[in-house]
Amino acid sequence: MIAETHMGLSSLFLADLLLAIHFVWAAWMIAGILLALLGFLKPSLWRWKKFRITHLAGLIGTASVPFWSDGLCPLTIWEYNLRVAAGTPGVPAQPASFIIHWMREILFVDVDPLILSIITGALALATVIIFILRPPWRV
Repeated sequence: MIAETHMGLSSLFLADLLLAIHFVWAAWMIAGILLALLGFLKPSLWRWKKFRITHLAGLIGTASVPFWSDGLCPLTIWEYNLRVAAGTPGVPAQPASFIIHWMREILFVDVDPLILSIITGALALATVIIFILRPPWRV
């Protein structure tokens, strides 16, 4: 009994830790897109070469998730499995997209996963185009 409780608490802690990491990742992706768009208009805002290169790589990976993972980020699936293992009450029968879930929880907006994928892909494409038009080594 004590081992099961300890394991549940450990799983819940890891699920919460993954949630925090996932949130930071999403915030980094969104901030990078905003900086790319602003930096295209005013290049002095967007001179951090390492940030631009790592952000672009991360954004391409993030935008490609729906194509290689049945639409769900591996972090979402991992967090979901940890919450199930912890016996968290109210866990849905199936995991949902991280962004769709939190848009529903915080903004009370339901977003179609296809629309979200199109928006994510368009923003990733815009960032790639900005990267090509204003590469970090020429800013």
